[in-house]
This record gives sequence, structure tokens and C-alpha cells, in this order.
Amino acid sequence: MSAIIDALLSAALTLFSWPTILYVVIGAMLGMLFGLLPGLGGPILLSLLIPVTYGFDPEAAIVLLAGSLGGVAFGGSITAILINTPGTPPNAATTFDGYPLARQNRAGEALGISATASALGAMFGLIVLALLIPVAREVILAFSPPEFFWIAVLGLTVIAFVAQGSFLKGLVSGGLGLLISFIGFSGVVGTYRFGFGTEVLWGGIELIAALIGLFAIAEVIKLTVEETESIADKEQAAVSGGRLKGVKTVFKHWNVFGRSALIGTITGIIPGAGGTVANFIAYIQAAQTSDNPEKFGHGAVEGVIASEASNDAKDGGSLLPTLVFGIPGSATAAVLLAGLILHGVNPGQDLLTSELPTLFLLLLALLVANLVTSLIGVSIANQLAKITHVPVQLLIPVVLTLSLVGAYALRSNMFDVFVAVAFGFLGYGMVIYDYSRVAVIIALVLGPLMENSFIQSLQMSDSGYWIFVTRPISFVLALLIVLMLVMPLVRSIVSLNGIKPTLRGGS
Repeated sequence: MSAIIDALLSAALTLFSWPTILYVVIGAMLGMLFGLLPGLGGPILLSLLIPVTYGFDPEAAIVLLAGSLGGVAFGGSITAILINTPGTPPNAATTFDGYPLARQNRAGEALGISATASALGAMFGLIVLALLIPVAREVILAFSPPEFFWIAVLGLTVIAFVAQGSFLKGLVSGGLGLLISFIGFSGVVGTYRFGFGTEVLWGGIELIAALIGLFAIAEVIKLTVEETESIADKEQAAVSGGRLKGVKTVFKHWNVFGRSALIGTITGIIPGAGGTVANFIAYIQAAQTSDNPEKFGHGAVEGVIASEASNDAKDGGSLLPTLVFGIPGSATAAVLLAGLILHGVNPGQDLLTSELPTLFLLLLALLVANLVTSLIGVSIANQLAKITHVPVQLLIPVVLTLSLVGAYALRSNMFDVFVAVAFGFLGYGMVIYDYSRVAVIIALVLGPLMENSFIQSLQMSDSGYWIFVTRPISFVLALLIVLMLVMPLVRSIVSLNGIKPTLRGGS
């Protein structure tokens, strides 16, 4: 215990010395900026920063890279809330309720919620990471393809709970998302599907291009057609003071925050699951356990809390396999790992023993970066919220330019721009005819995970399909899915019998 305390104190002294703390702040600001710009995000920023750090001291390089990672998540939520454009894929679910809040003249409140949930979520994830390091091997090895399969099915099962409108339309939307997710070459199956004889679809549909189209460009079309003056009604109450209300709201809904942060951390630990999966699973559980699930998608504060808490908590989780085994938990963690190795920080047993001060320096830099960006966010939330009062004729060219540039920046490929535009018209049509864009995105995210995990499970099994229920965690996940499907039915039967229902679930 004394060795851990000594390592923590040593890391804190290094971090708060000059100019090390300056590198953390610079990294946090750069992360916030790159998070703001759709199509950029953590992997691109870290890739650009690693060559810059060649001549840096190891401590300075570590805190700069960690600081930039810590600033990305909150930056992505700003555009998600204000202009319905997620800065990074894990901010996608933030648009579902953050943007409706902005349209209700509550952008300041939504940004306050996002900033607070982000900071506390990061703190939660990093604390859990520190506690789990001694048992990291057992935790990580408990998850394999059968568990990944059920996690994906869990997300797909609850499409009905988040799909607005009829169940049938939600099912159609989810099915469309699944079909789109199967486009391209499958490394597991070894075949090229739905390519229509072209090579441009070999890599599939880029998720962020689809997100930009379904939400940002679709909203541009909608605002243009409706001839709206501004995103929010100028005649409504002013936004001043909303940020502090947002801060208090997170503490008021501490149970939503706790569950979402835990989901983000656990999902982050699983290599390959990614922040987007954590984002949607947390959002779904918040909707399903809410007393007012009908508010989700129309400005539910719990939706923003769930999305942002899980988004930042997953960073702590994704670092566990990265630092212990050298197995990145996400694309961002993979680039960070490359930067750490470049500066002599190798994952494994040494990092947990003799190099423990370096590990704590990395974790503290991440924590401070999240706090810095969140404090800045709370401080300028009301000023940022004024964007929602900018005339639409001025805002539309900016949003459209950001969207198209963001789509192009993904792979420097004009095809992604065309994909974004096509999904924009698709998204607008779905809004008009009351189909669920949320269901499309959930299926688009989880489809590849479900397919690949299903095939890999059968390949590693000697007992066929029994592998999906004979492992403890798989069995628990399968049972949870069955309960989720049965609960609404039981609730309906109880209601028909005139007994006040006590079960909560989707409708």
C-alpha cells in the first residue's frame, strides 16, 4: 500500500510541476477542438501529436497525449447538442436528447449536464481502472466472442424501447441498419457483400458519414424546408443560468449517472466493443428504466447524462487491456499505445510495479484534462448556447460545410461525402414518415459485432450453439435479454387485470 501511495504522490508532484501541467492544458484544449470538428476526433489528433513529441521528455509527452485524449469526448458533445452533429461517433446518442433540449432554448442546461457528466464519468472510469488493475487478467479474459454476441443482441433487442412511433416502423428501421452494416468485405466470412460490382463499398459504409448524414444534413434539409428562423425560439426565456441547472441535474439523477458510468467502464474494458457501443447501451438502459420513457428523443435530461457519462467512463475501461496486455480497447487507445511505446512506456507487469508512477501520471493527466475541459464548458455554456439563436440562413452554410468536410476527412474520400448526403435525404425522409433514425444507428453499430462474434463463437465451439449459454456471463446476458422481452408483456397483463404495475420497461 505504501508503494502505491508513494507512486501516486510522485505522479502528482510531476504533473503539477511547470511546465508539465501546461502540456496537460494544451492537450485538453486541442482535444476539445478536435472533438468539436466532425470527422476528426481522438485517433487523428493523437496521430498528429505523436511526431511532435519526438524530442519531448517522456513525462511531457505522456501528459500531452493523455490530455488530448481527455479533451475529445466533451468537445464532441458541444456540436452534438448545438447543431445536431456528433463531433465523434461516441457522441451520437447525445444528439437524441441534447439537440431537442437546444431547440427548447435549454442549450445552456444541456451543455452543463454534458460537462458535469463527462467530468464525473471520467473520474468514475479511472477510479475503477485503478481498482481493477490487480485483477485485470481475470476480468478481461472473462469476455470472448459468445459474450460479445449477447452484448450486441442486447443492444438490438431494445430497439423497440427507443424507437419513436410504431413498433413495426422501429423494426423496419433496425432491419435497414443491419442490412447497411453488412455491406462490404467480411474478414470473418471472407466474402464481399452488397457491393453491386464496385470497389468503393469494399470497406463498408463509414459510420461517422452515416451519422453526419442522418442527423446533421437531415436537420439542415428540415430547417430549410420549414423556413425556421433559428434552432431555438428567440421569444422563449433566456438561457442564462441554465448551465448551473445542468450541473445540479446530474447530481439529481445520480442513479442514471452511476449505471451509465458503470456500463461505459465495463464496455470499455472489452477490446473491440468501443465507445459507440457503450454510448448506445447506456442510453438504452436509461430509457428503459425511466419513469417517463416517452420523453426520450424529445429532450430527456437523463438521455444526455447517460450518453456523456458512459462516453467518458469508457476511456478508463479501455485503458485496462491497453496498459496490462497491450491490447487496445479502442482505436484511440491503439494510437495512444503507439505513442507510449515510442517514449519507452511498455504495457505489462513492469508498468504495474516498477513503473507505477508513470501509470499514475497517465491516469492523473487524463483526469485533469477532463476536469479542465468540463470547467471551460460550464464557464462558456451560456455563450455557446447563443449559437441556437443565430439565424438559420447563416447557420446552415456553416453546418453543411462542417458536415461535408468532416465526412471527407474520414478517409480523404469523396465517396464518404456522397454517403453523407444520401443518408441526409434518407434521414429527412425518416423524420417525415416517423421512422426511427436511432434504430438505424444502433443496428449499424452493433451489426458487425453481432455477426463477427456469432461466427467466431461457432468456430471456437465443439458443442455447436450450446456455447452461447454454457458460459456463465453468456448465460446471464441471455437471461437478461429474455427478461427484457418478457417484462413489457407481464406489465401489460398486470395492467389488464387492474393491478398497478410495478415493473418498469419499454412500451
